[in-house]
Amino acid sequence: MSKLKEALDSGAFAAVAELQPPKGVRVEGMLALVAALQDRVTAFGVPDNEQARMRLSALAVSRLAQEAGGEPLWHLTCRDRNRLALESELLGAAALGIENVLVVSGDYVTLGDHPDAKPVYDADSVQLLQIARDLAAGRDSAGLTLDGAPNFFLGAVVIPEAEPLAPQLLKFEKKVKAGAQFFVTPPVFDLERLRAFRQSLAANPVKLLATVKVLSLEEAAQADTEEWRQVFRVPLEFLSELKDLEGEEFSRRAAELAGGLLKRIKAENLAEGAYLKAGGRVDLINLVLKAAGL
Repeated sequence: MSKLKEALDSGAFAAVAELQPPKGVRVEGMLALVAALQDRVTAFGVPDNEQARMRLSALAVSRLAQEAGGEPLWHLTCRDRNRLALESELLGAAALGIENVLVVSGDYVTLGDHPDAKPVYDADSVQLLQIARDLAAGRDSAGLTLDGAPNFFLGAVVIPEAEPLAPQLLKFEKKVKAGAQFFVTPPVFDLERLRAFRQSLAANPVKLLATVKVLSLEEAAQADTEEWRQVFRVPLEFLSELKDLEGEEFSRRAAELAGGLLKRIKAENLAEGAYLKAGGRVDLINLVLKAAGL
């Protein structure tokens, strides 16, 4: 059974550390994070060409992380493949022993480093969840029988800070009906919004992983000037804690603040686990975990 599923089902607080697939084939640095953290976290998130920027195959990275002793949480984006390729990738992951799948729509290609690439979006995230659920039931999207069915622990994305929130809640319900068993949020900085969102899910047993992000200096500068295209907000009081800091001093303080947020999320039972983003840096993930008391 998936360690991530087992942790979430048991009520243990799960921690997922995100890897950064390289833009190339040198994987030693990335796998060093797996070796350093495999006893401290539940799983390792593996983005699939995040922000439409080409990187090493997320499926290949997931297998490499698995071979290095970690459990992968493989991301699969709808943007880059038609449903033939999506289904084939899902079966390939299952054959490699990869069970945890986070289904994402994917940022539009014009926002990434290959703006002339052709987006596909043959299936959206709800449809892809349904496809994965059908594969687990032993049939493909054409209704044809499989020779051996995969086993998946399916996740999807939900945005607690969406405005208005009602359409997001409707999409959340659609994803649950389509087969989502857990959800991952974008980075959380405003706990008031997370509290309000969580209250709206009071009757829903689906597990939530709140993303806790260590801001980079560049991201903080963008957030401060509101030049920000992400689906989260950074409160001014949070940014004020980082004002006038530079270099490693900035990074360490950003990690401590992220750890403080994580500690409050866990203490208030606002999520069943956390998804940690720190630019693939072991030292910053460790600082976050330490500050959170984990």
